[in-house]
Amino acid sequence: MSNIGAMTNKTNGEGEKSMKKKTFLPLGLVFVFLVQALLVAGASAQPTAEWTFMIYVCGDNNLEVDWAPNLEGLESVGSTSDVHFVALVDLYTEEGVELVHIEQGTHTVIETYSELNLGDPQVAINFITTVQSLWPADKYVLDFWNHGWAWDYFCWDEGDDDWLDVPELGQIMDTVGFIDIVGFDACTMAMIEVYYELVGHASYAVGSETYIPLLGWPYDTDAQDLVNNPTQDALTYATELVINYGELYTPLKGYGAETLSAVDVDQIPALATAFTDWTSEMTANLGQYKTKYASALRGAKKMAQSNYYVDLYDYTLELLDESIPASLVTATENVKTAMNNAVVAEWHGKKMKDVYGLTFYWAKAGYWTGPSSVRDRYIAEVSWGQVTGWADFLDAYYA
Repeated sequence: MSNIGAMTNKTNGEGEKSMKKKTFLPLGLVFVFLVQALLVAGASAQPTAEWTFMIYVCGDNNLEVDWAPNLEGLESVGSTSDVHFVALVDLYTEEGVELVHIEQGTHTVIETYSELNLGDPQVAINFITTVQSLWPADKYVLDFWNHGWAWDYFCWDEGDDDWLDVPELGQIMDTVGFIDIVGFDACTMAMIEVYYELVGHASYAVGSETYIPLLGWPYDTDAQDLVNNPTQDALTYATELVINYGELYTPLKGYGAETLSAVDVDQIPALATAFTDWTSEMTANLGQYKTKYASALRGAKKMAQSNYYVDLYDYTLELLDESIPASLVTATENVKTAMNNAVVAEWHGKKMKDVYGLTFYWAKAGYWTGPSSVRDRYIAEVSWGQVTGWADFLDAYYA
């Protein structure tokens, strides 16, 4: 037996269907701790499978109607002795939260809990460890299903006015052990500031640099690929997730602005080293070449509605088109190489150009120094910004 518990809340905020950035009110942090011991009764562990695919369905918001077609897609294939599909489902208009095991044509409710806050990392931890106990496997997929806004937040639980953030992702990964593929069926999560938290805890990360449509991932195809080839390794399946996404959206009318990529988490430390050296060179040459940096930033691909979620590889290309010193050219080329090594699969729609699989955060001036500044939160919450010196560079850039 295992338990899934809840602890709420962090702070006040608002979320939008379009995943508009939350507005934070100057009310300070309010913590209310509710601990529930919620056991899975009468369930026993299954034999070890090849894969278990876990879905953390944060549907306690305006996305709840989009879970049903995704569930239908999973049920069109269903679990086997080699592959299990399991979800923790919290919907806005439904009482309670269900832990479900998905079979062909149906699903079994393993347990129903009273209201849980899926914006609490402990609930995520308890869900993952419960699944690992009841449906052990050689390899795991963990899929965060919900709204996302890069390093700012993901998995918004409207009922509890709470969400997960980057430090809490790190807390989750530190606790649950190794996960082969961590996926985000949530917008704008393919950002290096997010994926840095997975280092040492996952093999691959799968997510989008920009918005994910309400259709979400093609769960029928994703499930069928895993059931058809349960012995495939994590790299193969992470690549298939990207391919399947592209095959879903490419022929659909009215689409074409979508992206999905798979990143080798083991390559992120090398990227961090290259990025740190590059940041040092950028800082050293800031006084003379700031206008070149700004020109490259204007030309680089930025994700819609963001401030700024910039495609990292495209920024290096734009910067190399500028007249910059040789030492910075070398450092920039090294970031390009590290990016090429890290991104193992990438797809983008016909309306999306100059995207290569991974963004980084270059705040607009007003979001770093102005009344809407997120500087202090970024510095406090984003390890990448501290480890690489990027937060210090932004301070210097906007000084």
